[in-house]
Amino acid sequence: MDRENLEDHCWTEEEDDTRYYERQVYIPDTGDLCLQVLKSNHDHVLAGHPEQSKTYQLVHREFNWPNLREFVVNYVRSCTICGRNKACHHKPYRLLKQLPIPPRPWEFISMDFIEQLPPSEGHTDILVVVDRLTKQAIFIPTVRSIDAVLLAELFIKHVFSKHKVPNYVTSD
Repeated sequence: MDRENLEDHCWTEEEDDTRYYERQVYIPDTGDLCLQVLKSNHDHVLAGHPEQSKTYQLVHREFNWPNLREFVVNYVRSCTICGRNKACHHKPYRLLKQLPIPPRPWEFISMDFIEQLPPSEGHTDILVVVDRLTKQAIFIPTVRSIDAVLLAELFIKHVFSKHKVPNYVTSD
C-alpha cells in the first residue's frame, strides 16, 4: 500500500513501517504474534484472566487484526484456568437421595445401554440389566435403532421370563 492510499482509509504508517488502523497497531494474521499479544493481555499475572469482553477491550485499545473478536472469544473459551474458576449461575444442586435397598433379588433392577460398539453378528449395542441387590447382570445384544416394542420383547424374553416382573426399574 502506498502512503496516500493508507491515509484515505483510516490507515497510517510510521517511518519504522509500523502500520496503524484507527490509531491501533495493526498486526497481520501471520505467525503467532496475535497469540503473544493475547497472552500478555489475558494470561499475565496483572491481567488476572478477564472474561471475553474485557479481554477484547484490553487488546483492542492498542491492537487490531482480522477477526480479532472471534480470536479472543475462542482463546478465552479454551482457557483452562478460566474454565476452572468460572462462577456457577444455576441453583445449587440438591443432596442425592439414596435408592432403597431391595428386599429380594430381581425386585429392583437398573438398566442402561452400551452404545456404538463395533458390529458383531448385526448387533451394535448392548442392553445391560443389573439386579441391584446381587449385582448380577444380563447383557442383551441389540441394535442402535431399538424402539419400545423391541425393548419390551427383549425384557420379556431375557428378564421377566426368568426373574418375574420387578417392582422398580431405574434407568436414565
